Amino acid sequence: MDRAKDHLAQIESTVQSLSTAEVTARKDWRAESWIRCIGEHKLDPTKPKIVDLSQRELKLERELFDNDLAMACEELEGALAIIQEGGYSAYITNSHGTILAERRSRDNTYHCSTDRVGAVWSEEVGGTNAIGTAIRNLQPTAVLLSDHFFADFTAQACVGAPFFDPDGNLLGVVNFSTRNPAVQESTQKVVFGVAQNVARRLERRYFRDRFAKNAILNLSGNPLAPAMLAVDLDCRLVGASRAARQLLSLNENAFGSRSLWGLFEKSKEVSTLEAIYEKETRLRQIGTAREFEIRGTRPRALGPSSSKPAVSDKKPVPPIRYRPTLSDCVGDDEKMRQSVTLLRRFIGSGLHILLLGETGVGKDTLARALHDDSMRSGGPFVAFNCSAVPESLIDSELFGYATGAFTGANRDGNSGRIVESDGGTLFLDEVGDMPLVLQTRLLRFLETAEVSPLGSGKLRHVDTQVIAATNQDLATAVEQGRFRRDLYHRLAGVVVSIPSLRERKDLDRIIDTIVLQYQGNRRLELTDRARVALRHHNWPGNIRELRNVIQRGVMIADDAKIDVEHLSSGGFFVAPAFDGPEASPRGSDLASPQRAERSDALDKASSFSEGNAKAIIANAERNALEHAIKQSGGNAEDCAFRLGVSRATLYRKLKKHGLELG
Repeated sequence: MDRAKDHLAQIESTVQSLSTAEVTARKDWRAESWIRCIGEHKLDPTKPKIVDLSQRELKLERELFDNDLAMACEELEGALAIIQEGGYSAYITNSHGTILAERRSRDNTYHCSTDRVGAVWSEEVGGTNAIGTAIRNLQPTAVLLSDHFFADFTAQACVGAPFFDPDGNLLGVVNFSTRNPAVQESTQKVVFGVAQNVARRLERRYFRDRFAKNAILNLSGNPLAPAMLAVDLDCRLVGASRAARQLLSLNENAFGSRSLWGLFEKSKEVSTLEAIYEKETRLRQIGTAREFEIRGTRPRALGPSSSKPAVSDKKPVPPIRYRPTLSDCVGDDEKMRQSVTLLRRFIGSGLHILLLGETGVGKDTLARALHDDSMRSGGPFVAFNCSAVPESLIDSELFGYATGAFTGANRDGNSGRIVESDGGTLFLDEVGDMPLVLQTRLLRFLETAEVSPLGSGKLRHVDTQVIAATNQDLATAVEQGRFRRDLYHRLAGVVVSIPSLRERKDLDRIIDTIVLQYQGNRRLELTDRARVALRHHNWPGNIRELRNVIQRGVMIADDAKIDVEHLSSGGFFVAPAFDGPEASPRGSDLASPQRAERSDALDKASSFSEGNAKAIIANAERNALEHAIKQSGGNAEDCAFRLGVSRATLYRKLKKHGLELG
């Protein structure tokens, strides 16, 4: 008990003596976490509450891991031989902090009973701990004894190393832990290094498994994380690890269209993949003075991956190659129909097009569909994201440069994205983020249709249809001096605002279209309550968020039905509590006062205005929680099932709204 009092006094002293700004300036990760535990998570250091998922919930979490869990367990077994002498056991968690697999030390003397498969160790639940804090900071984390937030865990030591999937997203954490109060800091450091090494090995194996049919290039530059590129036999970039994306400032637009030789300079010695296979090579990044040591490996002789089968026996959903048409973009929404009718009339007329709308509404999809439907469809469609390329590289990437224009330039020069779009369409995404100095050059091109590469006095005429897009209020940006007024008027030949998903009148058709795109060879349909939940979510991420939710549901569903529990995960929270599939959709006749009450709550949750959106959503969420608590009699598992969320999410929501089950 004295230890608990001493630990509480230490936390209070640390939190009260330092401001958040001081903690940030000192880069004190432990103090930052303690402050979050008290202020953000509302945790009491004397009252730990471990959350364990049910078997059904754990099954869903394992399926959402979406990678080969057997491969991860192989790595744990190899590491266990090194760390178990210190009493450490090994674990794999998913990105939510749920332990999915474990390998225990042969000697259980120092085993942490709280570390078990199905236990949730997110920071919101477990306080300061290696798993949850590593997830929060996306950094390897070592938590030794009194570093923990909860007093009951101050006899434990744990280390956590996050690892990322081949698309650069957090996949999970490698965790080693022991309940040995006499563990030495030197031992902890060794175990910490082993955890990071296992995380790196997993990232490499998952990346190579995903891109088994492609050449893999390993880049120097980040000793703490694997920087890897995947390229096809035509030298097109098809994948990059998180470290490589950060090193080379790559975004999603680069994959499938960008050449390896658009990233690195060719030379007489190195101009093919074969040259990279033969020996370790040094390549210079175009537009910079940075050189990377690159080691290449050939595609595997056999196409399919040779790794062990994943825990899930479902076949993966085949990649989507469907490209939406203008008709798909229009759907049954009158506002979209009017907008596309206008765009069809003006595309190819010489007037530039400006698309406005929130993030995720499909501005890039509409731009591509316009190109495919126009007389320019036989020409190139070139997309350039003005916010994804470093300011120092926008000039050379967009406008091009001549041979020898600057130190580090490609010996053959670079034509630039504008010239590449000659005869087709140039899509300038997030144009509101373009630096002012380059807005002048863009304006000159729009006025003259001529471009002069950096370091060249030669002008080249370019025939291209320019479509620009932004989620910003350009009128305000003009008034604030962040965007040139004359450039705005030049771009705004035709201005179209794309409605958000919550404003669309044809949500059902959009939902069904996306389900068809992702179901592959299976025949799937949504249950009534799943459809109602989708209808009444607020969709802050718009169509992009809807795609992610439906794709997840398709992958999790075991039979021909996609239900609420298949959709609920991550940030998607199903507000209403439904008793069964007979729940009525919005606008239909309601058979009971209870159902009418739920429908009212749904309508409130789905209504949107800038002034009261957050309050409406929070109120609807609280009402749904209260209703589910009442209907379940305070039973946590039943309450979570009614809401279509895991118990970990339920507890977070209860804490957020100050509610209790009992």
